Amino acid sequence: MGKLDLKESIEIKTSAKKAWGIIGPNFLNIADWGRGISKSWNNDSVSVTFEGAPAGGRFCDLGKFGITDERIIHYSDAQKEITWSASSEKLPGFLMGLQNALKVESIDENSCRVTTNITANLTGVRGLLLGTPIKNNFKKLLGGFVKDWKTYAETDQVSVTKKREISKYSQEEKN
Repeated sequence: MGKLDLKESIEIKTSAKKAWGIIGPNFLNIADWGRGISKSWNNDSVSVTFEGAPAGGRFCDLGKFGITDERIIHYSDAQKEITWSASSEKLPGFLMGLQNALKVESIDENSCRVTTNITANLTGVRGLLLGTPIKNNFKKLLGGFVKDWKTYAETDQVSVTKKREISKYSQEEKN
């Protein structure tokens, strides 16, 4: 059995409080700034189990990659940490226990470090054979995710990639 364990860390030139606010307290609004997500909304069937958490879980529409069911499995406002599990009918069956753990750490009052760590188990022969391409895809996804987070936190604007996606979604809705 293989393991997917990818970390990405980046310095953001804004306060830890602001960077945390985007990913923690505004957990439900990831579609506002995160690439690849056309819509995100509260999963009303999951109760809030962590003090201060904005929800118990959310759904994210990833277009051709389906809808993910993401559930908060760790939340600490004081430590600026959140971890969620993710599942989707469109994820390959050999990818099990997918999770994303995020942490925001203050460097000084105008900068912070954000870290994200995606983990999953790669099972069976397919997990062994397709582990490297899956890891490469997730590495690219993770890099884009932290860049979008950085852009949004530093400028209050979405990234160029997200702007293109928003434009594309608007065109698709008109047709």
